[in-house]
Amino acid sequence: METSARAFVGFDGYVDRIQKAVRSKSPTGSHYVETIGEVADLMQTMAGKSGQIELVTLATKIGGNAPILANALAALGVSNCCVGPLDDPIFEQMHAACERVSLGPPATTNALEFGDGKIMLSEVAPFEVLHWTYLADRIGLETLREQYRRSQLLAFVDWANLPHGNDLWAGYRIHIVETTPVASPPHFLFDLCDPTKRSTDEVCACLAIVASYTPYGSVTLGMNENEARRIYIALHGHNPADSVRLAQTPDLPAVATYIRQQIGRSAGAVPRVLIHPTASSLVATDSGIEQQTGRLVPVPKVLTGAGDNLNAGYCWGQSNRAGP
Repeated sequence: METSARAFVGFDGYVDRIQKAVRSKSPTGSHYVETIGEVADLMQTMAGKSGQIELVTLATKIGGNAPILANALAALGVSNCCVGPLDDPIFEQMHAACERVSLGPPATTNALEFGDGKIMLSEVAPFEVLHWTYLADRIGLETLREQYRRSQLLAFVDWANLPHGNDLWAGYRIHIVETTPVASPPHFLFDLCDPTKRSTDEVCACLAIVASYTPYGSVTLGMNENEARRIYIALHGHNPADSVRLAQTPDLPAVATYIRQQIGRSAGAVPRVLIHPTASSLVATDSGIEQQTGRLVPVPKVLTGAGDNLNAGYCWGQSNRAGP
């Protein structure tokens, strides 16, 4: 399946511990909490009293949107350069077609997985140093330009957890994309991840940066359903954490169309807005909405990284001129 395409992926990195919360124990073993609502109810009974929830670690694995995406791309035959805080032996498990460039020690995540979703408990302090000048100093402008010239796909992910994400993404465009001639325009994939803890102004500023890449190549903004709805309300001037307005958002085709229209106001419409709920995916383009039903796995072995694997498949399709 190997292709001639090459990718550049950044800029996060985590060590993920995949965990289950224990509801009860018996001589035959542990019985796990099945839903997020159940663990929320359990925690509520501890309010004002304290208590313990036992966790069982099922696996410790490569984490972070960038490493998981890079690893999946490599498995699909797309060699790549993955840049992020990767100073941990676990990243040596990445696919041989991933060239790793580390920016320091990784963040850590305890990913509590349930039948209806996951709760990610993350320590992201290592990301505090990840601003544009740090990236440029650690790697070098000429090396970054050479990587850009060699790449047909550039994927920038996990903005929500990068305190200086806007500085990183804008700096890359200004100092690399705008100053480096390429034989043909590349494809850019941006994935903000969950913007709940970021302000409305920060979200809108990030989307303006995404739009500013449109003169230099084909741009896709990707997100899951929760992220799409929160970005939608941010574009209406409301806090992305507003649960009341979140519940009032329209169906996903309307959400995708609105996001695409709004973030393209200053730089021309962003070519594609990709949304992937759990059982399907859709893309808003100049031609309208293309929607595909997926194969829902009722009880997945691992939830963490599902969106990154979907992004990898989408990018593979773009690299091979398949799909919208």
